[in-house]
Amino acid sequence: MNPLYQYIIYAIFALILLGIISYKLYKIYQERGNIKLSKNLGGSFNFFKKEESVETIEEEVNEVRIPKQAELKLTDENEGKFIVLHLAAKLDNQPELDLIKQKLSVNDLVYKDGYFESADSSNHKGFKILNGEQPGRFSENMAISLMTIVLHLKGQRNVTKTFDQMLSIGRKISEAFEMKLLDDDFNSLSEQTISNYKDTASKVDLKTGSYVS
Repeated sequence: MNPLYQYIIYAIFALILLGIISYKLYKIYQERGNIKLSKNLGGSFNFFKKEESVETIEEEVNEVRIPKQAELKLTDENEGKFIVLHLAAKLDNQPELDLIKQKLSVNDLVYKDGYFESADSSNHKGFKILNGEQPGRFSENMAISLMTIVLHLKGQRNVTKTFDQMLSIGRKISEAFEMKLLDDDFNSLSEQTISNYKDTASKVDLKTGSYVS
């Protein structure tokens, strides 16, 4: 056979073999490319899911609500403001502390550290009853000549209700021990002064969102 024909035949076989190999390689790379693409699509879906979760969190964080006073770091305008009642005993009829304890215990007042406090007086809530004379605390050995009921308006809620309670307690003590009920200026407690106190309490409740039915 002519060597030229042999080279042509060999070249044809080589081209056929090369074509088969190229086709196989193409199929392999195409399959790998499809797998890679599917992974990218999966990743893109995950990315959207993350965006949705971030948007959801942002919506929750940015939810409209009334900020708390502690967050705003505002000072309480009722700092140093009080509603005060006094109870003055007769010189010849000053009650002993034990009798006062008995009277107040049945009205849900607690005695501790030399003074009485209402059940709600933790964290500036409720009111306290102090010795109106120095040092401001009651003593087991001394008769009581002056008692002071104090309602600190700072941080209070439901001030109107609390004032009604302290006024009721003051009247009960006044009747039980023949003590004179006085306002913060040591004048006889009048209906006009009571009305003024209630007006003050109502204004605090309106500002703090406390309403009493």
